[in-house]
Amino acid sequence: MKKFKYIIATLFVVAVGAGIFWACEKEETIANSSVTKESNKIQKRPPGITYTIDEIRVIDGKCYHVTGSYFEWTDINNIRNGECDGLIYTEIDCATAYPATTTPLEFEFHPRDDVSFTSTEQYTNPNNYTFTVISGKEGFTVEELNLFYVDALVNLYYNYMN
Repeated sequence: MKKFKYIIATLFVVAVGAGIFWACEKEETIANSSVTKESNKIQKRPPGITYTIDEIRVIDGKCYHVTGSYFEWTDINNIRNGECDGLIYTEIDCATAYPATTTPLEFEFHPRDDVSFTSTEQYTNPNNYTFTVISGKEGFTVEELNLFYVDALVNLYYNYMN
């Protein structure tokens, strides 16, 4: 009877281990095929520097309180890259520095994969990045949004990456 209990316990442990093994998601690439199984694991950022932003900037004659952070890193080709997971532009009164609007603009940007950054013009060109407006897009034209994008890129490059 004791042997029977050990056999059942052993089978139970093997079954649980096999279930956990098959339940784990694995990355695999099929040889000689273009099919690749994508993993939904959280991507870690490469080693780099995060800069916190809290400053006042003038854009198109209006004052904005800018908060957020930039992330700068060097890739394996020794090319410097920069991105932002959220910059907030809040319009303020230039004289008093009090908010002049209740709807700040918040957006993020990331470098496009198909661009190799080798010159100042490439770093500061908004066409080389993917921008996503998180909130506050209402009331801004495409040209005005482009002014904010250029401002964010120019400040990232000249203040932190240069």
